[in-house]
Amino acid sequence: MRLRALGNRGRRMGAGFGGWARAAWLGLAAALAVVPAGAGERVDPRLLPARPAYARNPACAPVRIPMPPSTHALPGNVGLSPKPAEIPVGQGDSAICYAYATADMISQRVGVAVSPLDVATRFYFADPGRLADHPDPRVRAHLRAHPSYREDIAWSRNAVDISIDGNRRREPYFDKLEGGEEDAAALLYNLDGLCTERDLPSHEGYAHFTKPFAKLRFSASVRAPNQCFRRTGATVERLRSRRADAFNDAWLRLTEARCRRRPLPVPLLPISYRVAANQLEFMDMLEAGTPPTPRQIERMLAMVDYALDNGRAPTVGYSWYILQDRDPKDPDLAADHSSTVIARRRQGGACRYLVQDNTGEYCSRMRPGVRERCENGRVWLNEGELRRTLYSVIYLR
Repeated sequence: MRLRALGNRGRRMGAGFGGWARAAWLGLAAALAVVPAGAGERVDPRLLPARPAYARNPACAPVRIPMPPSTHALPGNVGLSPKPAEIPVGQGDSAICYAYATADMISQRVGVAVSPLDVATRFYFADPGRLADHPDPRVRAHLRAHPSYREDIAWSRNAVDISIDGNRRREPYFDKLEGGEEDAAALLYNLDGLCTERDLPSHEGYAHFTKPFAKLRFSASVRAPNQCFRRTGATVERLRSRRADAFNDAWLRLTEARCRRRPLPVPLLPISYRVAANQLEFMDMLEAGTPPTPRQIERMLAMVDYALDNGRAPTVGYSWYILQDRDPKDPDLAADHSSTVIARRRQGGACRYLVQDNTGEYCSRMRPGVRERCENGRVWLNEGELRRTLYSVIYLR
């Protein structure tokens, strides 16, 4: 989505997970084998049409999209979670749910769990100009069909918020950047190959890299030379400064040292549709008396159905307040959120969709009527609940 939940909202949403995870995931389990990228039995080589005729699944036929198993490394001395495939990777104190949702979408497409932190890094700093020289002709054809992709990526980067928590200068350090765009992040992930969650752990946000980030922030002013860092030179000016360039360049070198990159088995070609840029704009539309038309809402739900019926896990932009009541003292009126949809079924006369939440929030903290449909970070939402705040759908061809 354009901009995730503003400031403290994104951090508060993930804050409750750490203690629960450490208490519930004690012990060390046998490592789960990561499905290798390119394993034919797990990766669908088909590309869906670029302009299909979308239609609702009239029977709301049951379907569930299998997600690749993931090993969650936890901060501290706990190496692996006992049942990692049962609980989604959580964003912890970060405010980059777009990266976690995009990573889920990519992981399902390529058959291996990719690192959300790597997805975010690529979105903020990768050079979009390199996409034009991509060796896969299908990627180049996608770019020709979307000639404004560079301007769209620049726009979405300029819409990123910068946290001031422990950052009074508002320097655009990587771990202080908030928000992003799923389709742009997926497109940029065609560059340089994938990095697995095992190589660059993202569970609980930045918790694995607290000490390296603190050291880099302390030394940034000393390390910042009067020259351009090539690794950060391709992003927008909003995400650059002498201190931040030094910090971000060091982070990029760290990710490259840790990531044992492998080629993508299929190109990542995002298809998206949105009626608003973010949840705040969606609310403004409602207040102005110009809500999305029934036809627009039907189109978004039809895209979700189409993706599920064709073996893809779509990502939706909606309001976190569907899941949890807003605290009256919370300054954020719009809780922008992004999740991947992994299943559909009819129950109680209503069509329901299973969204894979990435905040790590307790099910018990969700609002009455929703908490009963929540299990291990996944929530069954009624079609009517989604209709009230749904504003975007993205899937990979």
